[in-house]
Amino acid sequence: MKAVPRTPMRVVPKTPRMQQTVEKQRRDTSDKARDPVNVFCRVRPLQSDGDLTSLRVKNSTTIALNPQDQLLQHHKPHNANQREIQYIFKHVFQPDATQQDVYASVAQPLVENLLKGRNSLLFTYGVTGSGKTYTMTGNLRHRGIMPRCLDVLFRTISDYQAKKFVFKPDKLNGFEILSEEDALLERQHEMNQRFAGAGRFAFRHKDSDPEIASQASVEPIPLLGLDEDNMFSVFVTYIEIYNNSVYDLLEDSGIQKTLQSKIIREDANRHMFVHGVTEVEVKTVEEALEVFQMGQKRKRMGHTVLNAESSRSHSVFNIRLVQAPTDSQGENVVQDRQNITVSQLSLVDLAGSERSSRTKNTGVRLREAGNINNSLMTLRTCLEYLRENQLSASNGLAPKKVPYRDSKITHMFKNYFDGEGQVSMIVCINPRIEDYDENMQVMKFAEMTQEVQIARATPMKQDLGLTPGRRKANKLFKIAINNLNELGIPEAKDLEVDVGLVYSLGPDFPAYEMDSPEAEIKIRELMHYLEQRIEKRKKLRANLDIKCDSFRQMLMNLDRDNLQLRTELASLKAVYKQERDRSAALEKKVRIHESSIDVLNNTLSKQERQIEELTFKLNEKENMLTQKEHEKEKQKKKFSSKLAVESDKNKREFELKLREQRAKLQERMRIKDEKLRLVSNILQSEDLPSLPRSQSSENILNEKDRGAYTVRTEVSSVPATRTDIYATPRHGAAAANNRHRRSRSAGDKWLEHRAANPVPLGTIMQPYLKNRKSVTKLTDMKELTAHGTTKYCLVSQDADTDGDVETKLYKGNVIPTCGGGAQVVFNDVECLKQKSPVHSPTRKRPSNGNISALGGGAVPSTVTSAQDVASRCNLGIEGHSSKKSKI
Repeated sequence: MKAVPRTPMRVVPKTPRMQQTVEKQRRDTSDKARDPVNVFCRVRPLQSDGDLTSLRVKNSTTIALNPQDQLLQHHKPHNANQREIQYIFKHVFQPDATQQDVYASVAQPLVENLLKGRNSLLFTYGVTGSGKTYTMTGNLRHRGIMPRCLDVLFRTISDYQAKKFVFKPDKLNGFEILSEEDALLERQHEMNQRFAGAGRFAFRHKDSDPEIASQASVEPIPLLGLDEDNMFSVFVTYIEIYNNSVYDLLEDSGIQKTLQSKIIREDANRHMFVHGVTEVEVKTVEEALEVFQMGQKRKRMGHTVLNAESSRSHSVFNIRLVQAPTDSQGENVVQDRQNITVSQLSLVDLAGSERSSRTKNTGVRLREAGNINNSLMTLRTCLEYLRENQLSASNGLAPKKVPYRDSKITHMFKNYFDGEGQVSMIVCINPRIEDYDENMQVMKFAEMTQEVQIARATPMKQDLGLTPGRRKANKLFKIAINNLNELGIPEAKDLEVDVGLVYSLGPDFPAYEMDSPEAEIKIRELMHYLEQRIEKRKKLRANLDIKCDSFRQMLMNLDRDNLQLRTELASLKAVYKQERDRSAALEKKVRIHESSIDVLNNTLSKQERQIEELTFKLNEKENMLTQKEHEKEKQKKKFSSKLAVESDKNKREFELKLREQRAKLQERMRIKDEKLRLVSNILQSEDLPSLPRSQSSENILNEKDRGAYTVRTEVSSVPATRTDIYATPRHGAAAANNRHRRSRSAGDKWLEHRAANPVPLGTIMQPYLKNRKSVTKLTDMKELTAHGTTKYCLVSQDADTDGDVETKLYKGNVIPTCGGGAQVVFNDVECLKQKSPVHSPTRKRPSNGNISALGGGAVPSTVTSAQDVASRCNLGIEGHSSKKSKI
């Protein structure tokens, strides 16, 4: 929206004839290029997977409504003949479309129009809860169209913004330009109010309550096509239309106070505006969003059945861009309000249409819904009349009067539909099957809206005859002057640049017809245009004379400087010849010295190479010595550790042998004592017992040839009875027949007793037992006596002193005892190891003949007792165990 007429003409009193001319000019706008209303559609995602939908997105421009699912849900057989209905839009945003996609397709062209001085209108339309407010403003996580437009706008004009209060609203939909002194006073006054806390828009971010994201996740790219010779300022207004009344949400009053209703008026250029509305100048995106949030706190919101936070009013957020050209130096704004261009982008969030039968509204909510539906109906009616007028104009019929004044929303944006800007609409759809009827009405309205053609506005750019790019040229010139001053060049202070007028008399003559009814007006326009050209010619001629004089003076100065420079050049040539001869002699000496220096450098390089070679050899020798020392220390440590291990091992072996010898001596002493006691008992008895065999007492008491020792004694309380000493065994020992032998033809049956999870032997020679039975635990004596077992093998695995696995096989014969049990007489031990052939210690194999008794007997020399051997392989021993052992 512009604050000045698009053609520079004088304002004259209106006459009936002139009024007819104006009406004719309005009709002539039908001959201009026209653009349709751009209608976009955005489908909201379903809130839950269980919701049904009758809407289907066919492609990027087509939506289909299929009422079959809705008919099945509500059981309406009278509409069973309805078919799928298709609607075509400029673009359809599917449920997974992002806010950035919507902005890039819909709002970014409108921001480009705003920078070019054109007006634009964008409004969202749809039922309650369809996502209109989310699309327009967004939330804390996803920015909507409004904050993205502000962000791109400020990033584009960031380097070309005018200082605050250079442009000031005149309360009549226009702006005036303040001088630098007046603007400074206004800024000082605002600062005082900010410190005093009295200013309504003293921006304090800590007191704000953000409702939308203040910063974008990705920085937008500035737009192109900006006039860099202009100064820009941004003003915002925020109003709402509630119950067909207009309210200023930025009015300077407390939040709790009641807002005063505003009226809509027409300015001098026949543009509609809200009289007395508050226009706030903002310099950053944060300030603009804070102003929006202040107004948002006053907006009417209500709770309904369909939406917890339903907008009960139409909200209009206007972004007005004010721009004016700079002077010839590109530093200050030209102090002429006729050169101001004002463009406006209106972002309208319409309240959702709703049915009282679904929302169950009563009282105030019902009245609000009625006013909302009436205003939306008026908007539909105005668009239908515009479409009919277009059809009637093509058929030569009289147009209908469009009822803009029936609603505030249509009255406010009357100029847009009359050809003062571009109009776009986003139709928001909730695809739930419950909203099928409302969605169908919205689709019909959107389809009808696309057929409305609006005249394309072509604002006229003010031509002041100034050089394009003067602002950037002056900036670069100042940078160059500062660089020269830093280098200490005194001539930099006298340099001047002229980026002033361009020698052009302006645009061509306007078209005119002298025989037309408005010839008088055309003549006045031509006179005004010629007067402007004459003034422009005089101004250009005066400027040309000044430039010619300055150019003539510059030529004279250059001629004088040229003569002086020639004289200096002649004297400098003579000095140059002398210096050249002197430099030639010096060059000769330098060449001689350079040759000698080259010889010395070659010698030096040879010496350095020799030094490097010797140093390398020395380092090699030192490394070899160090390595030998390390190896010597390593061998020493290894030998010491090995010597300590061997000494410990020898010490343990010596102690073990000593214990064994001591045990043998004790056993021998015990045997001798037993023999002596038996002999003493025999001698003290009255009658010498008769012997079944002719053996001496020594042979009876000691039978070493059979590998076992058995003690037989006579237990009798009657000395007259003659009893055989072999008939009764000694108390505490089970009698067994050591001479018991089985037939060799029957074969040996082995009982292999080993651990549950044995370690693999890994030796070359593996034990082989042909007829064997393996067990992991002996809990019953029958396991020895059953199945005719004649041989027993006990497998024991342990780690030796070097940490290697050592497997020992204790082998023996199973001999039945007189009490029905059995005893094991061990007669062989095998030791299996796997050693490295390089470092293999001396292998010691124990001698055969080690005996251990399960029911009583002896144990191997390497095991203290039969119980210890059995405990290593979970061997349960039952019966009698001997208290003595013999090897």
